[in-house]
Amino acid sequence: MIQKDRTRSRIAFIAMILFLCGNTFAQQVGINILNPDSSAILHVESKDKGFLWPRMTTAERDAIISPAIGLTIFNTEDSTIQYWNTICWLNVYQKDCADCYFDLTTNDIADTIDRTITDSTTFTITVDQNVGNPQNIAFTVLGTLPAGMTVDISPNPQFSSGTTTVTVRVTPYTPAGTYPVIIQTLCGSYFQNVIFSVTLTPCYLLNVDNSQNNYNGGVDLYATYPTAPTTTPVCVVITVDQGVDVTSVTSAAPAFTTGNLPAGSVVAIVNNGNIIGKGGDGGTANDPANGATGAGFNGGDAVNLTVNTNVQNNFNIYGGGGGGNSMAFALTYSFNVPIIGNITLGLLIGAGGGGGAGGSLGGNYPALIGLSFYQPGTGGTGGQYGVAGNGGFLIIPISTTQGPVTISINPNAFGGDGGEYGYPGTQGTFQVTISISVTVNIPFVGPITIPIVNNLNLPIPVPVPLPGNGGYAVKHNGFITNIPDNTYNTSFLKGRVGP
Repeated sequence: MIQKDRTRSRIAFIAMILFLCGNTFAQQVGINILNPDSSAILHVESKDKGFLWPRMTTAERDAIISPAIGLTIFNTEDSTIQYWNTICWLNVYQKDCADCYFDLTTNDIADTIDRTITDSTTFTITVDQNVGNPQNIAFTVLGTLPAGMTVDISPNPQFSSGTTTVTVRVTPYTPAGTYPVIIQTLCGSYFQNVIFSVTLTPCYLLNVDNSQNNYNGGVDLYATYPTAPTTTPVCVVITVDQGVDVTSVTSAAPAFTTGNLPAGSVVAIVNNGNIIGKGGDGGTANDPANGATGAGFNGGDAVNLTVNTNVQNNFNIYGGGGGGNSMAFALTYSFNVPIIGNITLGLLIGAGGGGGAGGSLGGNYPALIGLSFYQPGTGGTGGQYGVAGNGGFLIIPISTTQGPVTISINPNAFGGDGGEYGYPGTQGTFQVTISISVTVNIPFVGPITIPIVNNLNLPIPVPVPLPGNGGYAVKHNGFITNIPDNTYNTSFLKGRVGP
């Protein structure tokens, strides 16, 4: 019996050796399968168990000395199967070491902008690059934003991991509604999108559809919306229609003002027409005794702001041109005539200034003293194609007789020209010589002409009257506007923009 057991044991041992040798010779191993696939060196079969890779942390993985190419582990920190390619440990979904993958988080997903308390909202995007060599991660805005909405992203690009700030700004003329702002984050060929929802509350809408003088936004608001707030800030969009002219009847008042609105209000002006300040009239004469200075008048402002305002100018905003100065002077001259005695001569002589562009008057002065020799300036025209007027000019020799006195005047006087839209008038010139003689009747001799003055250059008062300044295209009075301070001479904007 014992002999039979020993025989059976020898047979089983020989069979096991033959089995292992057979598999070894075939260079294949099968687990739970008698006939492994011919293409596999190891063929594992199971219905209730899986294959377990060596599991280790990143530090344990990196401690492997001289890993063989293709060595594979399961990273317990990244929950990813990784293999060594002789340069880096690659996740199984990577193509090479430069592949970039990251996670995104945001601190917010939506906000509302009321445009009076604030015209912007800000949120942050935090990027965590967890795969690939550290590299730039870029941000871009997808889709078309509504009119007046802008998005600022900083920093952009961001190097590897970190936090980027996104600021969404709007203007009063951005249409009310809810808009998705889609930010795409891109690194290599990998990208993710963030969607932030912005809701804009509505503004009051005013429409200037008929030409008029001295438009006032505050008056129009409360006439159109009687229940609009009078003590809390409002948002107002004023649209000037195509073909509409907004002007002024006087250069002392602006053509367009935002008017009396509650403090903190904001306005948008969408101009599709002509907003044109009135031109300054030309100077008349330097006659202090009668209240005339001879200075040209300032051009009128086109737009005058009383609150923070964004101007979307699609056509013409022109400040009125300044009036040219007058080079006409009221002069008094005294001289002694033999036999007759002292004679005082009152004289008004010269030329008026031209009016500035914008529907102005040329300088014209009535004769208020004894002798007047005066040439008026011409007025400036208005409208889109308005031009400045020219100063008057007095250049023809003049001779006049006052009793026994003969006065010969040789004038060369030019009034200053008016300024074009938004620009000051110009300075005129004055040069006049005068000759005076007297004719006396000598008994037994007859009439004798005696020269008293010969080609005397008449002095003029100092200082010389100044031309008028051009009107503002936009006078912001310290309020915020989107047009930088400067003097403009473009097709659509003429004149100063400033305080």
